[in-house]
Amino acid sequence: MNTKQLKSIRDAEKASHIEIYSTAKLFESGSWLQKPVKTVTDLIPYFSNYHYINILDLGCGVGRNCIPLAQEFKGKCKIDCVDILDFAVKELNSNSINYDVEKEINGLVSSIDDFQITPNHYDLIIAISALEHTDNTDSFKNKLTEISNGVTKNGIVCLIINSQITEVNKETGQELIPQFEVNLKTQELTDLLNNAFKGWEIIKSTVRNQRYDIPRKNCISDLTTDVITIVARKIYN
Repeated sequence: MNTKQLKSIRDAEKASHIEIYSTAKLFESGSWLQKPVKTVTDLIPYFSNYHYINILDLGCGVGRNCIPLAQEFKGKCKIDCVDILDFAVKELNSNSINYDVEKEINGLVSSIDDFQITPNHYDLIIAISALEHTDNTDSFKNKLTEISNGVTKNGIVCLIINSQITEVNKETGQELIPQFEVNLKTQELTDLLNNAFKGWEIIKSTVRNQRYDIPRKNCISDLTTDVITIVARKIYN
């Protein structure tokens, strides 16, 4: 993918997310932001005995997942929350104040590619529909390695990633270029994840086909994707 194509995809994705974040409030009924991802909140019991927890949320958005974690572990966690959109991080910071967890939330404006994950630092790393927005496949693979190295012993990685994405103009039926920087075949992505977390305890591993509407420039896109979820615990140093 050349620089022009990358910029076009980034601009389209930014525009669609800004539109979504501008029209839906966090935890507002009826929107996709109305509740955190259950796969994330299901991990809370794994950390019930921790005195302090370091968490990384890659592609945090306005706080859909990190704010509930901050509420659960209030006073004993720090969550580094990374998003490429300054608009999203601004909303995140505002939401953290509204939900009284501003001390736990550390909002950072950065692309996932540019954010360097400190080795052996995080007890939990989550990336929900985010890693497919790294610059390219090589960047994606490098970030998987960083994530693997960034988790402490017994720490957990929770990744949800789209694969085999197609987009079609809902009104005209015209095929669109999927607005994702990394769009791997499902089997290829599954193989990469299995290799990245080989020897780990696999807590959850699923592939589910999903279809939904998403705003794009001048149209609504009918998007289909295989959503891959992997939750793995590092049981060795």
